[in-house]
Amino acid sequence: MDSACIVRLREHFFFRGHQCLAFEMLSYNLYDLLRHTNFKGVSLNLIRKFGKQILKALCFLNLRDVSVLHCDLKPENILLRHPKRSAIKLIDFGSSCRDGQTIYSYIQSRFYRSPEVLLGCPYSTSIDMWSLGCILVEMHTGEPLFSGQDEADQVGKIHELLGAPPTHMIQSGTKGLKYYRHAKDGSYVLRDLTRGSSQRSLNDILGAEIGGPDGRWLNEPGHSVSDYLRLKDLILWMLTYDPQQRITPFQAISHSFFGMTDLEVQTEAPSGSST
Repeated sequence: MDSACIVRLREHFFFRGHQCLAFEMLSYNLYDLLRHTNFKGVSLNLIRKFGKQILKALCFLNLRDVSVLHCDLKPENILLRHPKRSAIKLIDFGSSCRDGQTIYSYIQSRFYRSPEVLLGCPYSTSIDMWSLGCILVEMHTGEPLFSGQDEADQVGKIHELLGAPPTHMIQSGTKGLKYYRHAKDGSYVLRDLTRGSSQRSLNDILGAEIGGPDGRWLNEPGHSVSDYLRLKDLILWMLTYDPQQRITPFQAISHSFFGMTDLEVQTEAPSGSST
């Protein structure tokens, strides 16, 4: 499981009627890492390294003969393999299930809960990609992207950034009309107008044009406007409302954000030598 970036099970046994699982020893989790930065976030270079490894794990889980939903992807469930290195592993499959065997309606930690779960729509492996989009933003800004106090507030905070979900998701979800109502113009609006009333921009949240959140990474290598715009594009694909249209792990791992930074492109040695 090392290449798949998933925690390795070392042993399992029964003790006094309880099944016990022994896993490999790992280091602290990504939330602990954020705390060590005083919640100022980590660099885009680390975001690239973390993101690509998590995508490797999700690619493995999405293989046809595996087809597993993690269902609780969050910083606390992503552990460093060593405290001084950037290699990570995905842990805690206690909430996971097979695709097509999704029997629970209350899954995922709230801040990372996908809209299809919030609205009571059928869900699939795509829910983990939504969670990853939230995680990547949080790891750079130091703050949860959607920090709802309850499910209604969570829907409202997502609405502030992305607007209303597609009509078919509101209509087909068992909880769609709990949060949205039909307006006279045929659109759907939030029932609680005190929620989702302000608008947010991912450009502003990431600080794409000012050197990162609060300009913290201004003039730092690998933090150009182009680098931020590539990250923004990736995140918006991960946060696509419709799970059928949301980017897959296999597509995301080839996204331009994970290619060379502008600085690397500029300093790349010529492929051929002149004589």
